[in-house]
Amino acid sequence: MVLTQTGTMVSKTIKAFTRTPFNHVSITTDKELSEMFSFSRFNKYRPLPAGFKNESIHTGVYGLFSSIPCEIYSFEVTDSQLKRYNDLITHFKTKTQLYSYNLLGLLTVPLGIPLKRRTRFVCSQFVAYMLTYSGIAKFNKDISLITPDDFRYLKNATLLYSGDMKQYTYSNISQITL
Repeated sequence: MVLTQTGTMVSKTIKAFTRTPFNHVSITTDKELSEMFSFSRFNKYRPLPAGFKNESIHTGVYGLFSSIPCEIYSFEVTDSQLKRYNDLITHFKTKTQLYSYNLLGLLTVPLGIPLKRRTRFVCSQFVAYMLTYSGIAKFNKDISLITPDDFRYLKNATLLYSGDMKQYTYSNISQITL
């Protein structure tokens, strides 16, 4: 799991309101971070349209900045949890057209108003959904209210790296479990 804070206007605006160090979260099993999944913008220069996306440390929004603060976490997972995770990712990859970005979530999450939308997610709702339905993590509040900062406090998440995403090298980390 990767938490980031880019320098886009949208991320700066969210950070000004939340006052938290990170406002985007992605999920991955790829220690090189060339295949991360989240709900985010499709075009690196425009925030919309947005939806389920395969992100990479080198391209898209991440490719625009020379420095990006990040934290990388891992989870110990069982074979059955990893299978469920992979099945869910495959589902999202093959059914991408069914899903879209939860614009209303940008308002309801910070206001603490639960809003469940089966096919619409913000980044934190998607990652919480993946972790919950894979049986990897449990949250003490509704998935629709999860923020990127909430992931930092999961009891079973292990911090692997904290620093500049552009300085990250997977050789310093033995593995990313999930």
